[in-house]
Amino acid sequence: MRTAVKVAYDGHGFHGSQRQRPEDGPTVQGSVIEALVSIGAIEAGIDPPVAFSSRTDAGVSALGNVFSVDTEMDPQDMLCALNANLEGIWCLAHARMRDSQNVRWANSRWYRYHLDADMSKSVRAGDLNGILMEYVGEHDFRHFCRPGDGRDTSTRIESARAVDLSGDGSLLAVDFVGTSFLWNQVRRMVGAAISVQKGIIGREQMSSLLHGGDIDEGLRSARDRIPTYPATGLVLMDVSFKDLEFFPCRRAIEIAMQRSAEGLWRSTVAVILGSALLSIRDSMASMDPPPNE
Repeated sequence: MRTAVKVAYDGHGFHGSQRQRPEDGPTVQGSVIEALVSIGAIEAGIDPPVAFSSRTDAGVSALGNVFSVDTEMDPQDMLCALNANLEGIWCLAHARMRDSQNVRWANSRWYRYHLDADMSKSVRAGDLNGILMEYVGEHDFRHFCRPGDGRDTSTRIESARAVDLSGDGSLLAVDFVGTSFLWNQVRRMVGAAISVQKGIIGREQMSSLLHGGDIDEGLRSARDRIPTYPATGLVLMDVSFKDLEFFPCRRAIEIAMQRSAEGLWRSTVAVILGSALLSIRDSMASMDPPPNE
């Protein structure tokens, strides 16, 4: 049975989501695979036993990434056992997938970049929203990502907007929703938009870079002035599938809450994740329990 699992993690403790060489450090995928083997959900040596919907870089956190696993273990028992064995990773909900369904085929992905306090004070959300509108639609983002191995750099952005999380402008975030994202794309899009607002590059230059293709010396100079913002502020908020219904697991969330109280969540992103867990738990108080619970 192929099961999809909605998973959150604090990216500060991991060298990205995808499993790599052991000497490169711990990864989310590697940790999940080890835990699945230890609880008896899968056998060791199956390759690849776990697939993730979205890849995140080292230091990038997630509130709603999704991984798939083929297992006969009851999904709620599996989530509880995983949360009791994992550190810095929290499994929140599950969904039944078709046996041939690929977890990479998501309908949309939502990323949020959190600006630090100093940067938030220097940015005007209203003005930034006007600049962010340049990204909406389908564009060639080759100049807004880290070069890959010949991958198609055209992708579609459904929405892009600045959000005032504090209500007084002291903590801003930038949301992007799209079908797929390239390596470092979100962090460079934020860097470019703020560079336009600060006058480091021109808005027309940013717009021209979205056309892709060869660029002249002036645009090349503008592109090179676009910063790639740190991974610390980036959170994958959610991955959406039109044909998957996720059931939150109350017991698993309670286990995650108990373990967080033991001091595992100590970063700013951990506070965000903890608040989200509380909201999920409270909202479930009036819900009917999911099947088999």
